[in-house]
Amino acid sequence: MKKIIATFAAALCAASMLCVPVSAEESDVILPSGAAVSDFGSAMEQLAAQNKKDGRVYASAAVGIFRGDEVLYTGYFGQTDIAGGIDAADYSVYEWGSISKTFVWVSAMQLWEQGRLDLNADIRTYLPEGFFHNLSYDDPITFMNLMNHNAGWQETVRQIETEDSAAILPLKDALQLCEPAQIHRPGEVTAYSNYGAALAGYIVECVSGTDYCEYVHRNILELLGMEHTSVSPDHSDNNWVRVQREKLHCYRFQVGKTIDLGNCLSYIMPYPAGAVTGTLGDMMIYGQALVNDDAPLFANKETQELLLTGTAFFGSSDIPSCCHGFWTEEYAVRTYGHGGATNAGQANLIFDPVSKVGLAVMVNEPDGNMFLNATPSIVFGALTPDRFVSADIRETTISGHYLMSRSTYRGLARFLPYITAASLDEKAYDIGNNVLLLGDESGGMILGRKTYPDGTEALELGSMEYIKDDAYIAELLLFTLYMIFTIAALYFIRIKRKLKKAGRYTAYTGARVMGAGDWAIVVSFVTWIGSFAVYSAFSSLPTAAGAAIGVVQIICMAVCAVSAVGALVSLAAGKQRTRPHIYMLSAVLHTVAVVTVLYYEMYVFWGC
Repeated sequence: MKKIIATFAAALCAASMLCVPVSAEESDVILPSGAAVSDFGSAMEQLAAQNKKDGRVYASAAVGIFRGDEVLYTGYFGQTDIAGGIDAADYSVYEWGSISKTFVWVSAMQLWEQGRLDLNADIRTYLPEGFFHNLSYDDPITFMNLMNHNAGWQETVRQIETEDSAAILPLKDALQLCEPAQIHRPGEVTAYSNYGAALAGYIVECVSGTDYCEYVHRNILELLGMEHTSVSPDHSDNNWVRVQREKLHCYRFQVGKTIDLGNCLSYIMPYPAGAVTGTLGDMMIYGQALVNDDAPLFANKETQELLLTGTAFFGSSDIPSCCHGFWTEEYAVRTYGHGGATNAGQANLIFDPVSKVGLAVMVNEPDGNMFLNATPSIVFGALTPDRFVSADIRETTISGHYLMSRSTYRGLARFLPYITAASLDEKAYDIGNNVLLLGDESGGMILGRKTYPDGTEALELGSMEYIKDDAYIAELLLFTLYMIFTIAALYFIRIKRKLKKAGRYTAYTGARVMGAGDWAIVVSFVTWIGSFAVYSAFSSLPTAAGAAIGVVQIICMAVCAVSAVGALVSLAAGKQRTRPHIYMLSAVLHTVAVVTVLYYEMYVFWGC
């Protein structure tokens, strides 16, 4: 959470520094923030100058502002291939990431408009029989649950990307391969889900009877004249985009160092969730359609109006957090849209349907850059407490340990939420209706407060929730002991080997069994480290690797259990009264290992 807050604050500070006073000409358009378009252009030039002033600090960016059907600003900065000297330009393509999901939601609303899709019906009505294998609840899952990202799924630990285009699976097969566990009852917890969005794309395919990629081309891209956008995972649906995408390089920056990641071509198999790639011009055409009163994407403009009405809200207020899959963000005005991130870069498309002003930004850095972070506040202003004036407004404090709802809570990656947990002690404004405003007069962000049916408290951040965990310290202690005891086991193994080598080792009852337990702990820990390394590198665990890890952990757990029981039996029998501490320590050490493996489900891969 603090990282999120810090990033948000940094963006606001950057924006305030960049918005230098510039006298607007009489014809200059004023943005929702109060700045003129010329101010924005000056701010972008200042950002661009940073590469010359401080050495290279960004690779490239494509930035555009529109108002209605008018393009107010376009700017291309930096290079899409630094070594090749290729500048960013209007023909440069970038990956749009999760902005792709909005094509699913628009497609669904088109089918709803035609009476072919019921947003509140159980999605199993539209799917092949027996489609799911990992559901935990019999409750209906509706298309609205998919739009609001509260169908209950955890993050998938299975493979969703491939670098081999020949290995791309049909959409149905890809979804069944990476199906995650359902860990929450539908409607209870918001946890951003790539799987849920891609599944929604497959439902569009099932309902329309048309391949999803083909459907989007016919009903969105061709309709709007978006000729420089690709939807398929390997860009085979648009050869021009495919060629341009192969030219794009991606970068990370460290102090004084530019790291060229190559073209980062990785194909997303559940592709409706994030495979769209295209130019800045096409992204602005798409954004303009969403603020157009004529609603060119729909037969009736009322459908577009419905698309941008709230379907999920912060706390018990009428402040929407989600609108049929489009996220809201509160600045000086309320904006709608979606961000996106892939291994190749980041993008953002947000707009204010009242002023009809929109912002599109794309960069070729997976960590983002200053253009992406600073521009929204320059265009739309900062959220301040006076946006939500209330007689009940008061200061409050957010405190405790919180786990991200968008994570893995079942299976051998269950430890991940505890690694990314947030420890909070933050002041905020309580503006009523279980809504908090985090920040001050210079800017802030909206949070919601909620309580689950079991009494657990949580904070709503729109696309996910932070779940309060009162047992976090005990859970962290258990895992810490597991790591400490792994070191202790290595120490015991080393000492035993040294004693044997020196001829000073004296055998004692149960030594071999307890020694096997020591080795089991070490192997268990190394296996856990290995699973974490594989997951970190590939954002997934291949089926074979996951199965192997699970089997190894089961064997280690069994050996540790036998070792712990053997130590206790020997201690109770009094066979080694001169060394009771060895047996007690062994019993504790191996018991902690078994409890840790069981609690964190390090042995479970099937069904997760």
